[in-house]
Amino acid sequence: METIKEWVTHVDFNGDRLVNGPKQLEWIGQGRSAVVFRIEGTNHAVKVFYPRFKGLAKKEADVYRMLSNHDFFPQLIKEGDGFLVLEFVEGITFYDCLVQGIKITPEMVKQVDKALEFAKSRGLNPSDIHLKNMMITPENEVKIIDVVRFTQEKECTHWPDLKKAYYTYYQKRYFPKKYPKIVIEFIIKLYRKHLLPI
Repeated sequence: METIKEWVTHVDFNGDRLVNGPKQLEWIGQGRSAVVFRIEGTNHAVKVFYPRFKGLAKKEADVYRMLSNHDFFPQLIKEGDGFLVLEFVEGITFYDCLVQGIKITPEMVKQVDKALEFAKSRGLNPSDIHLKNMMITPENEVKIIDVVRFTQEKECTHWPDLKKAYYTYYQKRYFPKKYPKIVIEFIIKLYRKHLLPI
């Protein structure tokens, strides 16, 4: 833990932009509040929050503890000041499935439903569910990889809207299963502006 803590101190940000990180941490992704690295030679990942979001580390750790290391979510390994060490999830996001043309099956959708129902049963309010935080592993198991906003009180319609679009459009035989990123990002932008008929 001391070594990881030391590596994290060498992760440099300029605001919410990653500038540099130690060679032991391999960049694998970033979101609105943090950057995620794989720890070299391990099956662990470290999520490092941007300086202005450091307080979210404890909040998200608390959520992971409430989820009790359930199979639908990564395991929390350690909690530190402004960072979390988590189980590294091998696989691809639903977003990447659309980019690569890998079919998102009804079973995958049902697994997301089960994951979110489990979170609700633990007193949580699953929020901010989107294509980049739902993953499918090589074993065809769904993992939800970002739970920091599961304590929000307001109702989030992201997943119901995604599911409706899935059954209304995506499931149609003639509907394309592969899209360029620019098209996906354009659709996301329209959705955020409430310009899509969902």
